[in-house]
Amino acid sequence: MAAADLECIPCANAEERAMSAPIAVIAFVQTWFGTSQMAVRQLQSAGPANGAEVFFVDADQEATRAHQLGLWGSPALLFYARGCQLTIQRPETDDATKYVGSLSPEQLESLLRQAAECLTTSSMILRAGPHK
Repeated sequence: MAAADLECIPCANAEERAMSAPIAVIAFVQTWFGTSQMAVRQLQSAGPANGAEVFFVDADQEATRAHQLGLWGSPALLFYARGCQLTIQRPETDDATKYVGSLSPEQLESLLRQAAECLTTSSMILRAGPHK
């Protein structure tokens, strides 16, 4: 991913658009960071394939907002279903409204699939597996 290939939008726009999407992911990324670059490629592929709209936010340009949200690393993914932010449960960590760090394609697919299931259930919880 070259920086020119990625359309990042202001966080306020991403939050507004996520509120109106059935399933959305706001991804705070650093375009120069390899782990973020990998997450961007994964999200560009898996997001639409799983019915999710993905909004990329430049974590460096939006550092103040990222810190207000408790985001201190990237990539940081926030998942939404029908405008409601979802909670992510991970083994051996506290529940959070964000997934920070690298994830396998299978983990991402699982989180997106669970987000889609939230549209038909009353669940607002995504369960992430341990890091592999």
